[in-house]
Amino acid sequence: MTQNLPEEQFQCEWVTPPNLGWLLHSLGDKEIDYLWNCIDNKKEECYKDKLAGNISSSYVLEDENDWFFNKTLHPLIKIYAHEFKNLGEDSPIINDHPYVLKNWWVNFQKQHDFNPPHHHGGVYSFVIWLKIPVEFDDQNKDNITNSPVRSAFQIHYQNILGELDTFNYELGKNYEGKMLFFPSKLRHEVFPFYNCEDDRISISGNICIDETREL
Repeated sequence: MTQNLPEEQFQCEWVTPPNLGWLLHSLGDKEIDYLWNCIDNKKEECYKDKLAGNISSSYVLEDENDWFFNKTLHPLIKIYAHEFKNLGEDSPIINDHPYVLKNWWVNFQKQHDFNPPHHHGGVYSFVIWLKIPVEFDDQNKDNITNSPVRSAFQIHYQNILGELDTFNYELGKNYEGKMLFFPSKLRHEVFPFYNCEDDRISISGNICIDETREL
């Protein structure tokens, strides 16, 4: 005979093992104005041939006097180390070296452009959405599937069972001015949008350890 015991008689606790994650940061007006200024003064150097994605155009940016690194990226490195861990500690380097913004670039994506699953080089990477011309719900209202991903940014990771899982950011105008800060080895992809002639404008970059200087 099976007896149903009330829940209060069960002595148990939730156990969630520690794991890495990522940060979602809302940029301030000064940061956004600075980024648009960087785009206006982008270098003529095309960056498309260094990327995995099928993207209409990408151009190298310059962080004059390391303003964005000092204002935004360096604080996020510290926050990530506090919340998760300092990923630079895993690098096989004997001495302590500072982080540096290795490279960053602006992407102009047109409809049908996409970025397949990939990861970046370095220790930390980031993506910033400055202009998203479509809404996720509008893009997927006629998408007959149980996993709508038009106009989505998708992160790939393994769960505790070793199974591949995903986390979606359903991109719309509410993500303009938002920034994801994540480990460079974290795989992710960007899905296309449709029926819109405007560009989706984003900025990506990689943070590395500067082995030429010591702390």
